[in-house]
Formats: sequence, C-alpha cells, structure tokens
Amino acid sequence: MLLIKGFHGFSLQELADSLSIKKSSLYHHYSSKNQLGIELYRFYQQAFLDWTQTCKNSTPEKAILKYCDKLIAWICEKNRVCPLSALSLEWMIIDERLQEEVMKLHQLHYDWILSLYKKMEINISAKEATSITLSLLQGSIQLGRLTGEPAIVRKNLRNFIKSIKK
Repeated sequence: MLLIKGFHGFSLQELADSLSIKKSSLYHHYSSKNQLGIELYRFYQQAFLDWTQTCKNSTPEKAILKYCDKLIAWICEKNRVCPLSALSLEWMIIDERLQEEVMKLHQLHYDWILSLYKKMEINISAKEATSITLSLLQGSIQLGRLTGEPAIVRKNLRNFIKSIKK
C-alpha cells in the first residue's frame, strides 16, 4: 500500500482488511504505523543487499543495466512507486526515524552504483555518474509509466552510459 498510496494514504485498518487480519494483530507486531514503515524500509535494505549478490559476476555496466531492469520489473510493470521516492511528497511530515531508514536505503543504492562506476573507464567522475544515473532512472521511470513504454528507462540509461564511456 505504501508504494501505491504513500505513507499517509492508507490506514492500519485498511492494511489489516487487505490482509484479512485484525488491526490488533498488526499492533501485536508493530507498535505504530511508523514502526511498520521503519521495518518495511529495513526489509527493502536487506532485499537490495541480497539482490546485489546476483550481480557479483557481471561487468559493472551489465550490473547497472540489471539494476535498471529490476526497477522496471518491480516498479513500472507492477504500477508501483519507487521505495526511494514513495515518501518524497510526505518527507517533511514523516517521522525522523523513518526518514533515516529511507536515507539508508538511498545510500545503499548510491554506494553500490558508485562502486560500479569506479570500476569503469568513464569521462566524468564516478560520483557525477552515480547522481545522474539515479536522477535519470527516476525521471525515466515516471516517463515510462506515463507513456506506457517502460523500455524507455533502459534505453535512456544505455545511452547515458554510452555517452560517458571512454
């Protein structure tokens, strides 16, 4: 629900109903909606770390493109919002502890992509390439969703990588 409605766009009762459980069952596991959000982002952090292991034997460029393909499959094809941008509209009103977990997830993505660009021969800094890549992916995902053409995401990323390779 978070990736479809945003953090304040659903209630714990609505979540419980969708899971066919009582709201009190949610409170048995999570002391608050905020705690649920924190645990969800911790799950996303671990899931991302686990997924990166599938790219260990890939070239840096192929790993970045696999990342792109994963985002397309997980976000565009399932009509979701990226977990990194899901709370952007609510950023100033969400709890600081939840903000910290979102930022940890962002940092994991950033550091992983940065490590890949550092292994490549490119004509801009690895930091610039990483920042541009994350921005390009966010914008392209939105464009792909609006136009119904998720392939634009991969095409834009491939063109960017091609433009910075030495």
